[in-house]
Amino acid sequence: MSIFGRLPLLRHYTASIVSAKVRQARKKAKKALRRVRRNILRPLLIVPARRILRRKFPLALITGTKGKTTTTRMLAHILAEAGHIVGYTSTDGVVIAGVQVTDHDSAAYAGAARVLKSPSITVAVLETARGGLLSDGLYVDRCDVAALLNVGRDHIGIDGIETLAQMAKLKRRVIDAARKTVVLNADDPLCRKLIGEFPASRTTVFSLKSRSRAVRQHLANGGIAFCLEDKGEPRIVRREGGTVHPVVSIANLPAALGGALRHNIANAMAAAALAEGLGIASDKAGAALSSFSISVEQAPGRFNVISERPCLVIIDRATSPPAAKVLAASVRNLPSDGRRLCILTAVGNRPRVHFTEFGRHLAQAFDHFICYEQERYLRGRAPGEIAGLLRHGLEHAGVKAKNVDVASDYDGALRRMSQLAKPGDIVVILGPFRRDEVLNIQAFLPQIGTARSRSGRALTPSQGARTS
Repeated sequence: MSIFGRLPLLRHYTASIVSAKVRQARKKAKKALRRVRRNILRPLLIVPARRILRRKFPLALITGTKGKTTTTRMLAHILAEAGHIVGYTSTDGVVIAGVQVTDHDSAAYAGAARVLKSPSITVAVLETARGGLLSDGLYVDRCDVAALLNVGRDHIGIDGIETLAQMAKLKRRVIDAARKTVVLNADDPLCRKLIGEFPASRTTVFSLKSRSRAVRQHLANGGIAFCLEDKGEPRIVRREGGTVHPVVSIANLPAALGGALRHNIANAMAAAALAEGLGIASDKAGAALSSFSISVEQAPGRFNVISERPCLVIIDRATSPPAAKVLAASVRNLPSDGRRLCILTAVGNRPRVHFTEFGRHLAQAFDHFICYEQERYLRGRAPGEIAGLLRHGLEHAGVKAKNVDVASDYDGALRRMSQLAKPGDIVVILGPFRRDEVLNIQAFLPQIGTARSRSGRALTPSQGARTS
């Protein structure tokens, strides 16, 4: 072929190179603009201007590895019961004055902006997640109260966060914004290290161990603690100096499922502490928490218990090692006449160690597993890879191969569960479900009666659970 015959090919090749370079340059420019917006415009201009222009109302921020959404919902419920018109954001969406405005993950800048612009609200509660902090920074420079619930290994190894210390530093931005009350988990090692870095007079801790050294030291320094008091009838109490005030008994806390869900006891303490920082007395907060449930309607995907069938069905969004560890402990606290079955999946853009840890936490809590995956959460993994990694993680943790099934999708996992489940079993369904998916799950489950406890009575949320 002559040089003239090759000219069209050369032009096409040159155009392809130029086009690729242009796309790459545009991508770099967009990243640079985002950095300028996040690091310069937002902290120096946008956020201060928003603080001056927006209506003044109380503002609470909540961050952590697990429990953020439930604590956000609990605090919003307490405030609504106190007469406020509440706007709040979470990974389940935006809710304003009790109306679900969006149903996608809104725990970042876009969701916060929507709430803060609302003309009707009298208080805002904003769940603040890791992803939003990394991409957009903190969307306000100050708030009234803020809580750091815990720092766990979820998302370690993603987006440049390689250690727990780096994650704690990132999430600390949230509590640094608080001008009134900082709420910290005295049971979490990294949160505990931060207690002394804020004035005791405006720091409140919460703990499932009322006599722990961290709690005693904080009280001695003049701080306030919300604790689980388990002598006699288990209850949440507020401690300050030498005084102890009851907040709510565990028997009257539906979200605790009679004490089986210790993580929800911790979430309730955090919510009560935040509410006190916003001017709600602890006894009023306790009364409001006694009417907060973990039903599919009120807290979709947060350990929802469905007992109107022979086997007890639990729906939860635990798809990370920290959440799996908490869930496994909760399931072990539930009485059962039969086996414990688990349907599980995970999000694809997690390091391989994530799947190993996930399997290790769940392995001893269940008798049989069904691994599945959802196409929209492959996140770069090949079809079948997530389910395979989950299976490997379970078998690596000692689960026999015959006790692990693999389904191609969620519907297939439910069909397999329907074949396996028998009266008296506990079936746990895990997945990163959207709110509408959780509400629709019941339609897929067999309508076959009422679960029975060991005694033959119907199992209720407060029955037979342990608090120790």
